Amino acid sequence: MINILLLFVVAIFALNIQLNAQNQKLLPNHGLTHKITPEEKFLMSCRSKSIFATNPPVGPVRNIAEFEPSEAVIIAYKNGFGLPYSLINDISNAGKLIIVATSSNQSTITSLLNSNGVNTANCSFLTVTGVDSWWTRDYTGWFIADSSHRVQIVDFVYNRPRPYDDIVPSKQAQFLGITMYGMDIEHTGGNYMCDGYNNAISTSLVLSENPSLSQTQVQQTMQSFLGINNYMIRPDAQGAYIEHIDCWAKLLAPDKILVDSVPTSDPRWTNYEAAAAFFESTDCPYGYKYKVIRVLIAGSAETATAEPYSNSFIFNDRVFLPIKGGSSAPHDTAALQAYRKAMPGYTVKGYLAGSASWFGTDALHCRTHEIADRQMLYIEHYPLFGVINSTTGYDINAKVVSYAGNAVESNYPIIVYKVSQSGSWDSIPMNNNGYLTYTGNIPSQNDGDTIYYYLKAKDVSGKIAHHAFIGAADPHFFITGANVKINDLFIDPELSFFTYPNPNKGSFFLFLKSNYSDKSLIRISDITGKCVYEENIIIEAGTNQKIINLSNVSQGVYYLSVHTTSEKLFMKIVITK
Repeated sequence: MINILLLFVVAIFALNIQLNAQNQKLLPNHGLTHKITPEEKFLMSCRSKSIFATNPPVGPVRNIAEFEPSEAVIIAYKNGFGLPYSLINDISNAGKLIIVATSSNQSTITSLLNSNGVNTANCSFLTVTGVDSWWTRDYTGWFIADSSHRVQIVDFVYNRPRPYDDIVPSKQAQFLGITMYGMDIEHTGGNYMCDGYNNAISTSLVLSENPSLSQTQVQQTMQSFLGINNYMIRPDAQGAYIEHIDCWAKLLAPDKILVDSVPTSDPRWTNYEAAAAFFESTDCPYGYKYKVIRVLIAGSAETATAEPYSNSFIFNDRVFLPIKGGSSAPHDTAALQAYRKAMPGYTVKGYLAGSASWFGTDALHCRTHEIADRQMLYIEHYPLFGVINSTTGYDINAKVVSYAGNAVESNYPIIVYKVSQSGSWDSIPMNNNGYLTYTGNIPSQNDGDTIYYYLKAKDVSGKIAHHAFIGAADPHFFITGANVKINDLFIDPELSFFTYPNPNKGSFFLFLKSNYSDKSLIRISDITGKCVYEENIIIEAGTNQKIINLSNVSQGVYYLSVHTTSEKLFMKIVITK
């Protein structure tokens, strides 16, 4: 029995040596692949979870998205960076760069950075006792804004038996001087993305990696620690390959998502098309369907020869895109053009792997991770869209908060708007409604005008924020007036402010008038976007009166929308008790 056990141990040891040697040939100067290795699967079965589990933060909590303001990028060094120096150089000139490294390597790293033109004045080290791999996206922490409007970090159980990597989030918290919360869920950053509006997406890998938890328990944990109210867990479009969502999809903004596509001859074509169809039929947090961008990948989707263009990295106003070059150059060009069209105002640049070779399934997104801006000036806003019918102007509502605790500068925030694309920009100050909420009104315009607008805020430290994120280059827009039957459907203007009449115990009347019969969805949401009332009805030709009961809803500001098959009305309502 002892001899058999010894032979087994020797076999495992030999397997480790063999596989590590193979990996070294595939990835120069590095011994661990992004995809879990056979020997690591064995180690996973006998490891103990290393998580410092805590109570969740006091809510409400908001998970900060990749495309929001960031103060730094974190990468790791293990016999190299796994990234071309051209990319590291550009990151160092766009913001701060934090490098996970042992103290013994730091002088060597500094020399390498200097010799390759990196802006070392923007570089600092997060010192650790060891580094397992350079996939910082997968194992570093996720950032939240807690109920006190301060940036904190959330850790999880890394889905690899890599203890040096798994401990990095606690080092991050110490380095940044923020609180770390630990949630007992096995996960990986490559299989997670959020939109900053309490929505997030992962593949079903998160369920298979947490077999002791039901899907409801997983969702409840994500809600408690990260504020995720809508956790979209989707089948892997690659068909149970590495099962990371960033290998085939990427949120570019709260209302935009890129989904890679593959040729019809690819056996996974139906998976990719189903993934795109899901988002095309799903409401983004703003209330309309996601804008889905498609890009044909270079190479075969299920192999290391692929280049999933979804594996890009957004850092403030820049997009860093992995490209293949050579025969894939036409694909690269198309991908760059698609990003520039979808993200006007951003600088989009492609990077070849070069000598620091990466696999298509572990490109630069997996090897970089943004650090949320602890001084962020945050604007929460649900934009107007579609056709808006109003004779009293167009109310714009927002919440503005400094995560550094700074006051908002006087005369800010402002609404910057123009009528038609060729119009000139004008601005209107927003009024503070108390605490963090602001309201402004764009003057009424002619029927059929298109109004483009964005919000601009500034705090007393000089920090500036926009919504939409890039400002004038990619503003929100809506159409005014009656050019698509909008006069045939209206909400009684007296409902813009109403009180609960005691005899009715929270009921009020909604009047809808139409000269045609149509299906309609009535939806009422709070300022966070959480639905508090929803009902499908048929609007008949003529005047319709609908009684809505909101007796269980707290007083405050809400947003009422009425959808038909061809249009949508939207207005603010204030409930008092």
